[in-house]
Amino acid sequence: MVIAIMSIISSILAFFLTGNYWYFTLIAIGIYYSLRKQSRVEGIVLLNLVLISAIGLLGKIRPTSIDGLNFVVYGTFVSVIYDLFKKWYASIPMFFLTGIGISLIGSIKYGNIGKLFGLILIPVFLREYSLEKKRELENGETEKDNNNPGGEEK
Repeated sequence: MVIAIMSIISSILAFFLTGNYWYFTLIAIGIYYSLRKQSRVEGIVLLNLVLISAIGLLGKIRPTSIDGLNFVVYGTFVSVIYDLFKKWYASIPMFFLTGIGISLIGSIKYGNIGKLFGLILIPVFLREYSLEKKRELENGETEKDNNNPGGEEK
């Protein structure tokens, strides 16, 4: 429910900044993740929506990159692919597009150094990769245990 409310807030603030009605499609992302209970990617999408809201709110006060806002929105929509496949490699487009958006937003104030801000998502991606590998190892061990229910013979 929190993600649905946050998607409504972020779509209104993005519309307030740009005047483009297409940002109201973010509400569909909020509804999707509200219907999917306990999704792993929901936390990352919530952070994207907070970033979109911050850009929409502060964009009227300070100059901001509309292209950066668009890339963060694209990354939010691509998160559905990651949610459906549940594999670490399906998260690459989401993190890539969100990282480009953060880089474009950071380059407005900090120039070329601000373009490096998108690299902040690399540790998040590596953590997701390591969690996925750990899950695969645990699933492999439980499948091995299920194949031999009587235990190992020595």
